[in-house]
Amino acid sequence: KTKSKAKKAKENVVVKPDDIEFPDFAAEAVPLTAEDAQVFDPLRTGFIWYTPPLASEVSHSTGGQEWSIAGHDMQVLTMTVPSGETIITEIGSFMYMHPKMDTKVELTLCSASGCGEGCNRIFGGEDCVKVLLVNESGEQGYVGLTPNFPAKIIPIKFGTHVGSGKSFIAQSGAYMAELGDVDVGCNLDLSLTTCCCAGLGLCRQKLSGSDDSIAFLSAGGTIVYKHLNDGEVITVDSGSVVGFEDSVGLGITFNGRVFGCCTCCFGGEGCFSTTLKGPGKVYMQSMSFSRFKAAVAQTIEDRGDGSGADVNVA
Repeated sequence: KTKSKAKKAKENVVVKPDDIEFPDFAAEAVPLTAEDAQVFDPLRTGFIWYTPPLASEVSHSTGGQEWSIAGHDMQVLTMTVPSGETIITEIGSFMYMHPKMDTKVELTLCSASGCGEGCNRIFGGEDCVKVLLVNESGEQGYVGLTPNFPAKIIPIKFGTHVGSGKSFIAQSGAYMAELGDVDVGCNLDLSLTTCCCAGLGLCRQKLSGSDDSIAFLSAGGTIVYKHLNDGEVITVDSGSVVGFEDSVGLGITFNGRVFGCCTCCFGGEGCFSTTLKGPGKVYMQSMSFSRFKAAVAQTIEDRGDGSGADVNVA
C-alpha cells in the first residue's frame, strides 16, 4: 500500500518541459538571478508567479550594496549601507537600522531645483517627503524596510525587468524604496476612456532609472508576471494591475458583451475590465490594498464590535 502511494505521488510530479523558455522572474528565486529555477506552469499559459525566497538564500549585490528579501508574506527588505551612503525610502517603511546611522528627510517641494520633483511625486501617488537613512559613520551599516500594508516586495531592475531606456508605469503608491538612480514621477493618461475606466487614473506613477538601478515595489497577495509578445492582449481586473513597461498599451473592454446590463450590475466587476497589449512585461497582484481594506471593512461590519462605535480601516 505504501509503495502504491509513493508510485502515485511520483506520477503527479510536474516536470518542466525543456522546450519552454521561462523568464528569470520565477518561483523560489529572487527575480534578478539568471539561475534556472523550477517553474510551475503546467497549462503553458505564460503566467509565472513569484514565490518569495527563503531567508537563508544568498543575498544580491547592487552598486556595492548587498540586499535580501525575507519572509513569504509581509516581507522585510534588508540592505547593507556602506560608509557615506544613503538609502532612500518612503514614509512609514522603516523597521530597523544600525545604531550609528541617522534618519533625515528631504522635502522635495522645497528643493534647490524647484518644486517639480515634489509635484511629480504627489501626482504619482507618493508623498513629497523622502526619508533618507544615512550612514555617516566609519563602518558599514544596515537597514530593514517593510511595506506599509500586508504585502510582498518586488525588486524591479532597470535594464533587466524594464528594458534599457524604458520606464515602468505602476499603480499609485506602489513605490517603496530604491537602490541606485531611480526617479519617481508621474505619467499622464490623456485618453478619456482609460483614465476614467482602466483603474490607474489620470496621473499614473512613473518609475525610471539607469541600468542596474532597482525600484522596490509593494504588492499584495500572489504576484503574477507575464511577458507579452508584440500584439498579445490579456484582460485583467482593474485593481489587479501592479505595473507594466511603458511599451505596453493600456485599454478597456466592456464586461458582458451579451447580457451587458446584468453583468455590469450583478457580476461584481463593474462596467469595464482593463486590457494590456504587448510588447512588454506586466506584473499583477491577487490582493490589492483597496481590495484588502474592503474585505476587512466588510468583516468588521458583519461581525460588529459590540460597542456600536464606527471602526476606521482607512
